[in-house]
Amino acid sequence: MGMTIAEKAFAKAAGLETVHPGQYVDAKIDRIIADEEFYRIHAAAVSGGLEEGIPRIWDKDRFHVILEHFQPSLNDMQSVRQQHMRKVAEQYGVKYFQDSICGVIHQITVERYVLPGELSLGADSHSCMWGALNCVGTGMGEHELAYAICFGKLWFKVPSTIKIIMEGKLSKWADPKDVAFYLSKKYTASFGLYKSLEFTGPGAKAMSLSNRMTIAAHAVELGAKFGIFEYDEKTGEFLDRRTELRDQLEKAVPIAADPDARYEQEIVLNLDEIEPLVAKPHNFENIGTLDEVAGIPIHQAQVGSCADGRVEDIRAVAAILKGKKVHKNTRLFVQPASWTVYRDCMAEGLFDIILESGAQILSPGCHLCLGMQGRLGDNENCITCTTRNHKGRLGGKNSNIYLANPKVIAACAIAGEIIDVREAF
Repeated sequence: MGMTIAEKAFAKAAGLETVHPGQYVDAKIDRIIADEEFYRIHAAAVSGGLEEGIPRIWDKDRFHVILEHFQPSLNDMQSVRQQHMRKVAEQYGVKYFQDSICGVIHQITVERYVLPGELSLGADSHSCMWGALNCVGTGMGEHELAYAICFGKLWFKVPSTIKIIMEGKLSKWADPKDVAFYLSKKYTASFGLYKSLEFTGPGAKAMSLSNRMTIAAHAVELGAKFGIFEYDEKTGEFLDRRTELRDQLEKAVPIAADPDARYEQEIVLNLDEIEPLVAKPHNFENIGTLDEVAGIPIHQAQVGSCADGRVEDIRAVAAILKGKKVHKNTRLFVQPASWTVYRDCMAEGLFDIILESGAQILSPGCHLCLGMQGRLGDNENCITCTTRNHKGRLGGKNSNIYLANPKVIAACAIAGEIIDVREAF
């Protein structure tokens, strides 16, 4: 019997010929990317009686630390934490330590580190985004991560896999984010609970790497452990442009599912039928159509995050904003996912268009997604293409967060209320 991508990754990591869903395995980890969580791991080890912290890092060539959720620092507490983090990184001799180069950890990771066919762990739940590069990546809590950092292995239950076969092509106004909304609406936001979502088919193959990253990032919003795409020539072209870890890249072996692999479920998704959708307050399962929420005033609009902070997203926003102004009662913030994205946007002249519209450009990072910048006031409404919309995430007593694709957000920022982008442009 054949195996899925996730099953083959676990079989390789466990040194077994085959594995099956539900089987427990001790798996060798290929790579770990940590953020400020690494300091908490060190501090917990010290408080637990290990005077020097964790005993060792299993492989310094495959361990990376990126200060990003709080970079640049916004308050004294964050600054002190980063001072500790720098000392800890020096103490352990961390080879790959990204300090003041701000950006979203997952974007930096795909631009520099993770490779196809790897079983990799992150300190953040959206580490599943790495699956866009055929990397079997997932987030872990600090205790599991601490063990993996020391020993280079961790136990797992092999997940079952749902195969999502994408056919057709998204319409002009639909977006990969709407694919995640559609799946949540039809199958619930927990249908992938502790499962691997394997995206395939001609529709997936036609997507850009940026589009794949958006879908893979949202696998966790659907409950999934992994969200994985097949390796193809687009993946190879993306990796060929990277300059770091070239020696490791040459040894990377992508994973493809066997033709006779068995799936828990197979979903055929016609992308032609997907329309722009919106996740209404206060969860990712509360999906509706634009006409259901049309007319709701928007005080703040946001574009950014690991899900939608890349050049393609910002280019789509600029195309709608060109020659127009953001509504006088609305604030529009645009935050690129990395400095690479930032520079590419500048080179295309996208920022000139966005700034001329009255929007604001922020330095790269996670600040908008976490509500560290652009905090909402009481009873304000925000429409954003960040990742989550639970109550209080962006501040503001009784504020409401609507999730939508970048094109919808740009249109709503101009109108000052939620509108159907298809009717307005």
